[in-house]
Amino acid sequence: MSHQDGENHLQPLIRSADPARFFAAQFIPGPQRADILTLYAFDLEIAKIARTTREPMAGEIRLQWWREVFQGERDAEAAASPLANTMLDLTRRHTISPDVLGHYLDGCIFDLYDDAIEDQQGFEAYAGQTDGTILQLSCLVLDRARSAQAAELSGYLACMLSLWHRVIRPLLTDRTDAQTRAARYLPPQICEAAGMSANPFLQSQSADQSQAIQQICAFAESYRQRAIKAAAAVPATLRPAFLQLAPVTIQLAKATRLSRRNGPAADISTAHLIWHLWRASKRWPCF
Repeated sequence: MSHQDGENHLQPLIRSADPARFFAAQFIPGPQRADILTLYAFDLEIAKIARTTREPMAGEIRLQWWREVFQGERDAEAAASPLANTMLDLTRRHTISPDVLGHYLDGCIFDLYDDAIEDQQGFEAYAGQTDGTILQLSCLVLDRARSAQAAELSGYLACMLSLWHRVIRPLLTDRTDAQTRAARYLPPQICEAAGMSANPFLQSQSADQSQAIQQICAFAESYRQRAIKAAAAVPATLRPAFLQLAPVTIQLAKATRLSRRNGPAADISTAHLIWHLWRASKRWPCF
């Protein structure tokens, strides 16, 4: 499958599932954009496993299938899957070790179970292993020789991404089990400050959502501030990989304001999203 074929196949999927990343990718040059869209589609596909499997073992089997694909043990099956085929082509052209993607998949096992993060170091390790790996692989696609210069920035922004996608956004959707599911990703001290618990048997009453969102947004903001300091070391060739964080920053600020007023959550419209991304693409840091 060519770069263009891969991009054409994946565009509708990513645009529907994650508009922020889709439109952020449009600011990346063509061949590199196709590869980064492939990484995003792969990340979305893996994230879907935890949402669609009832039994952890079934999820582990699906993750193992991907691990074997990257190890060259499922070539015939991978050839029949547009996403797997395109990912394999990407890994071969960019010389990405199966161990790198295996490390990412190992991190995603956590999403299948009900265990809770033990401490802040554990949270940062999880975020780096999952969101951080995708950020670093995007940097590798953009400029392999300089990609290591973005490692520190990727770590901080991975924490911010994990908090937004796995904690804050689910809380804003107000799902029945959102507080317990979201709390398991938080370090215990943040859970306590937010009035939340990762143990459904200990959480007899729902935590005050506005208080919880404010505390967690403040935690995410602490990583953004550290990322701003680390951004100075990142060369211009790698910066498009982080444009996807611009809408997240806007959403975090919006969530904080709405929580103080107990207002309803609302996504950014497509027109505003594109406008914010265009403005962010003209400055650095863009988040």
